[in-house]
Amino acid sequence: MTLEKATAPRILAHGLGLMTGVLSRYPEPGEDPTHSAREDRGLRTLATALGSSRNSLNALRLVFAAAVIVSHAWVLGGYGPEPALYGIKLGGASVMGFFAISGYLITLSAQRSRTVRDFVLARLTRIYPALFISALVVGFIAAPIGGMITRGHYSLEGSLLFVGFAVTLLIGVIGAPLIGTTLLGNPDSGNWNGPLWTLTWEVLCYVMVALVVFSLRHARGGGRYQRIATVFLFIVATGGTAAKILAGGFENDPREFALPLAATFLAGSILAQYRDHVPVGPVPALLAAGATWASVASQVANALAPLPLAYLVLQLGAFRLVARVGSRYDISYGVYIYGWPAQQLLAAAHVPGFVPPLAYAAMALAVVWPLAFLSCVCVEQPAQRWRRAWSQRGSGTARAAEAHQLAGLGHGDLAQSESNSGALDKQAQRSAG
Repeated sequence: MTLEKATAPRILAHGLGLMTGVLSRYPEPGEDPTHSAREDRGLRTLATALGSSRNSLNALRLVFAAAVIVSHAWVLGGYGPEPALYGIKLGGASVMGFFAISGYLITLSAQRSRTVRDFVLARLTRIYPALFISALVVGFIAAPIGGMITRGHYSLEGSLLFVGFAVTLLIGVIGAPLIGTTLLGNPDSGNWNGPLWTLTWEVLCYVMVALVVFSLRHARGGGRYQRIATVFLFIVATGGTAAKILAGGFENDPREFALPLAATFLAGSILAQYRDHVPVGPVPALLAAGATWASVASQVANALAPLPLAYLVLQLGAFRLVARVGSRYDISYGVYIYGWPAQQLLAAAHVPGFVPPLAYAAMALAVVWPLAFLSCVCVEQPAQRWRRAWSQRGSGTARAAEAHQLAGLGHGDLAQSESNSGALDKQAQRSAG
């Protein structure tokens, strides 16, 4: 009898610990990560390593954005073919790194969002305000300046079309419209913002993940079906990529690269789905690096690399050495969307004719840095603050309505409401698993 009384609190505490682990397995940014069973055995997982703001994902995104500018230096500066490793260029690998991080974070965003509306609002306010402003800057500031430098013809209609194509994300499908001949004489005389095509396919990946998460959220065992659906889509994307390679490879068209990007995004999503079970640390990072290298060295790198590359990127993001980089001012998006226009203006001024490719890229980064900072402080952060205030106001209204409804219930109705609430909580726990 005494033994039972002594062990009962321990059993209760253990049960509460397990319950806490289930209910808080998706920590919000800034919260302390929850230790899983692996953590209790001394093993870190992606869930805990990336479950708080103390990670290096923002620093990685900044590195990838800068690497894209370096990669574009050869084609925009007219230096000849860009160096590549086994046919993989720095810019392509960096964009795949972007998509790996996005796949992980967007999946978490969908799982944490209470409603589809909350998810859509979060994604729209993250992408569109800065994209719209950058399109206006390119169409009505950079293009006229470029026309004056190159003595080309500026087209107002072309600028309006450019802004429309950018905001509607048609650039990723149709291509960017010409803004007159404002890039006359440049090595690339037809495109004012080449990287914008990737946003089209990233948004489509958002839609794909949202469909998986929200359509299966309330199904019995929904978490398991979400994982199955994500793995299935990943197999389809990698299979399509392999078939394309075996059929002759990818043509010199950015849209041809959409399948490998989708596969990489889905690889990040898979790792998010299994984040409580995926270990992180020096040994897993080395294994991921070895698998990525072996994939890149193969003849079908774009088909084999997405999953090990995504794992490697998230492993690197779990290290906290540079966690403070981008923690307050995340300028990676601004660097990405302003880098190409800055390089085009420098090319119009014939800067590449006097400096080597890396110096040209460094000058473009120096021009882009303040633009990206202004985009972060004046556009992106205010949009996020507005979104959070709007969401809190909406949730507060919903809680007030619920409280008002409960205030009008009788004792029997209130008991029935609590019973229904308990059933919903149990269903949510099953879906989370």
